[in-house]
Amino acid sequence: MSARTASLSVATRHRAARSFAPALHVVRLAVITALAIDAVVHLTSASSYDPATGGVITEGNLFRAEAATAGVVALLLLVRPRSWSWAGALAVSGSALAAVLLYRYVNVGAIGPIPNLFEPTWQAPGKLVATYAEAVASVLSGFVLAVTRRRSRLRQ
Repeated sequence: MSARTASLSVATRHRAARSFAPALHVVRLAVITALAIDAVVHLTSASSYDPATGGVITEGNLFRAEAATAGVVALLLLVRPRSWSWAGALAVSGSALAAVLLYRYVNVGAIGPIPNLFEPTWQAPGKLVATYAEAVASVLSGFVLAVTRRRSRLRQ
């Protein structure tokens, strides 16, 4: 490869990176917003899932843990948008999406200390909104991880 060809490919790559940056900021804000929506819905719904008998691992406490985790990952993505924070966003939103879909359609039952989370309806307050937010965050963060991974391979 000649020096001229190498410099052209570097210039082309820099131009492509600059054109990708604004779109990446929009996607980042969308994922942060989706994670924030997920956190707010889970936090506001948590008390309605607390059993009268109490307990450490309750559905309400699992909702609070999801809210805290989604909030922390949203802040990490806001402050440090690195591949590991995108992976965290995918892990949190993907696992929450998988759980809501699983427990909507399958009666898994109690798993050890985790109570039976089966809820065969979409009518619970905020459930559909949180599901949409988790789906958006999962798809977008997975897309960013795939694109940035491909770009880093091309750089090498």
